[in-house]
Parts: sequence; structure tokens; C-alpha cells
Amino acid sequence: MEIPRPEHPCPQFERLEWVNLNGKWSYCFDFSKSGMERGLASSGGFADEITVPFCPESKLSGVGYTDFIEMMWYHRKLEVPLEWEGRRVLLHFGGVDYESEVFIDGKEGGRHWGGVVSFFHDITELVEPGGVHDLVVRVRDETRSGVQPGGKQNPEYRFRRKRCHYTRTTGIWQTVWLEGVDGRGLRDVQVFTDIEGGRLILLPRYWSVGSGVSLSVRVMEGEEEVAGGKGGAVDGNPVVLELEDVKLWEPDSPFLYGLELEVEDEGGGVLDRVSSYVGMRKVHVEGDRVYLNNRPLYQRLVLDQGFYPDGVWTAPSDGALRRDIEIALAAGFNGARLHQKVFEERFHYWADRLGYLTWGEFPSWGAHVTDEVSGRNILSEWSEMVVRDRNHPSIICWTPLNETRFIASDPAQQRRLHADLYELTHRLDPTRPVNDTSGYIHVRPMLWHYRSNYPGGGMSTGYPADEVFPGI
Repeated sequence: MEIPRPEHPCPQFERLEWVNLNGKWSYCFDFSKSGMERGLASSGGFADEITVPFCPESKLSGVGYTDFIEMMWYHRKLEVPLEWEGRRVLLHFGGVDYESEVFIDGKEGGRHWGGVVSFFHDITELVEPGGVHDLVVRVRDETRSGVQPGGKQNPEYRFRRKRCHYTRTTGIWQTVWLEGVDGRGLRDVQVFTDIEGGRLILLPRYWSVGSGVSLSVRVMEGEEEVAGGKGGAVDGNPVVLELEDVKLWEPDSPFLYGLELEVEDEGGGVLDRVSSYVGMRKVHVEGDRVYLNNRPLYQRLVLDQGFYPDGVWTAPSDGALRRDIEIALAAGFNGARLHQKVFEERFHYWADRLGYLTWGEFPSWGAHVTDEVSGRNILSEWSEMVVRDRNHPSIICWTPLNETRFIASDPAQQRRLHADLYELTHRLDPTRPVNDTSGYIHVRPMLWHYRSNYPGGGMSTGYPADEVFPGI
């Protein structure tokens, strides 16, 4: 049987040894939320079938159920390759909306909150290489709770013409896959590009640090190695690579260098190998202008909400992601504001390849910005998203919130969340500008752009005048 969405979901961090788990799973809805009491975590399979990675609301899932689904369960058999003996076994999910819990043969394998970002669970202790196991995933998705970010997913049963909400997404909606990794292998890498100095700086993290282990990096221009470097495999220990005749990443010429990363033991044996790529570029703000590679950048952006007629939040194919970008480019646009959705990594890959500028945004609608639980949920998931996507050269700005109007019940809590998101984003990624919200109330660093209705009709940020900058 052909596997839907068979391509590797992470082109910027790709290993050869992985197993795509998309395809036919069994499932059941749990409208009474009694599945745990009924022992569904230890299930060997359910009565109905669904095609993963498409959500049950979509046509492509084979289900097409569009009413509210506050809890559901998935099952499939899980086979771990025998040759992964001695390695960590990672179970990856590209996206599960919203709260999910994994069980392997009835034993808890991990839990995650957040509907739009990728995550994984280390299931090494629960599986046997060469063995077959029962994988069960429990999903809880309470769109109407007021504390769960949902973006443009409709919080009501029936659509209203005056409301810009669309079909909901529940459960698994991105690729699921297995990966076998050496215990001393790479966990992730943050990339910094210095176009003035002609340098590429990599900050790696590892699953564990051992004596005598090193990281070797090769920078490739096609099949030719143009730079290389090596350093001790220690968390945060930078590898600095000097480039001659730097080729910049720009919309009209989106050049990408290939990266080959190898973790080696004392004898030079390869413990882990990861393929990636990087675009050398710089984005900054001077006055009221955005600059790319030290030149003013004129942005002609579309608003892309990332919904598909047959897949809802999930593109039917990798080619569909590419076509969306190619259509916008052919119409004369050079990028998009990715609105109220965290787009999958394959979309960013094509944007990188095709020279398509994007503003990354979080689906903040659905979570009340004055509620402390909502704030925690937004901060947690937003930070995961920034870390996942910060190496993509096509993303030139972050926008964590969308159209945050003044909430009279607790304006201080709202301002606190704006400020926390702004500062957190800059700490996680100092290389891009941050627009705290797409409209209405700006706390950092922009003035409220909103006609207030509270007594006097005035506007105030609650901050001293010298901390306020003109809005856009």
C-alpha cells in the first residue's frame, strides 16, 4: 500500500534511518471520555480505520466527521528495526491537536500539550528491536475551553458567514515516524550566519556527552566541499566555519549550502550522521524599514491561512505545498504572512528553496490572552515552534499573537503576556525582528493601534513614554 506523505518531514535535520508510520491506523471516538476506565490504553486495535496523517474531519482521512471531537484514540502495530539494537528509539509526531498521550503495550510512553508543533518521545525502554508492539495514542481536543490555542478552527458547530473560522482539526494531522539514534548523537543544532564576516556558526546539542567524541561538519556547494570544521561534541560548543566568496540567500537567488554533520568516536567511527542545509542571510530593522542582507526589502505578501479543501490543515501532498508558493510567486508576490497556523516544516523547506519570504505566526485565537493557563499554554508551545523553525532562512519575522484587543477584565495580564512573548522570542532567536501582535494592542515595542472604548476614549500602554514606539 502506498504511504501517504512519504517524504522525510524534516529536511533540515534528516537521518537516513527512519520509518514512516503514516497510513492505515484504527481509531475510535470517546465522546464520554471514559476510555481510560475502559482500558483503551491497552487496546490491540479499534473497529474503525483512519488514514494518518489526515485529521478525522478531513475527506482524506476517510472519516469526514465534522462535529466536535473532544477525545479520541488511535492504534497501530509498531515494528522496530532489529538493526536499531543499542540505539535510542524516538517516536516523532509532526503535529497532534491538542493534548496527546502515548502508550506502548499499555505502558505510558509520553505526554504532550500543544496542537501545532512537532514533538517526540523517547520510547527506548518500552520497545524491543525486532519486536512488534501495540502503539496507542489518546487525544484530547477541547476547542471551546478558552485556554487552548486553535487559530481559525471554528469554535461553534455551524459556520457563520460573518465569522472567519473554518473546519476544525482534531488529533494526528502531520507525519508520524520512528528514528533510531546513537545515544551520543545530535539532539539539535542552532545555526547563525554572519554575512559580513563570511562565517557560519553552529551551536549543537547532544543526547549525551562522552569523552573523546567530536563533531565534524562539512559545508557543501553542490558536490563540492567549500568549508569544514571539527570540534569536541559538547553541548553549546560552537563549530565556526569560514566561507570564501559567500553566496547569499535572497528571494531572487535563494542559494542554499548543504551541511553534512557527523558525530565521531575516538577512533573516527561515525556514531551519527545528519544532513541539513543553510541559507546565508541577515535580516534587521532600521527606523521604519526592514533590511535583508543590508539592503531595504520591499515585501509584497499574501495572507496564507493554510487550509486545504480535502486535508483541512494537512496538505494532500508535498507537491501541494510547493504549488501554493509557486502560484503566489507567479502572481507577483514575494512572500506570505503565515496566518493563525504553524506551517509544517516541508512548507518552510520549499520556501527556502524557492526564495519565498514568510512571517511566522502562532494560532493564538481560542486562548484568552488574560487567562494565566492560556498564557502558559501559549508560551510553552510558541517556544517549541521558534526552536523548531529558527534555522529556516525564509522566515524573516515572528508574530506570536494575532489581533489582541484590549480586555477590560485584566489588562495587566494581557500586557504581561505580550511582553513575555516578545522577550522570550528574542532570547530563543536574536536574529529576527519580533512583532508582538498583528494588530490592535502593541505592548513591545509598538504603541496600541486601537481606538479604546474605556472612559475618556484615550490610549495607554501602561508603560512610560520613552518605552513606547510608533505603531504600524
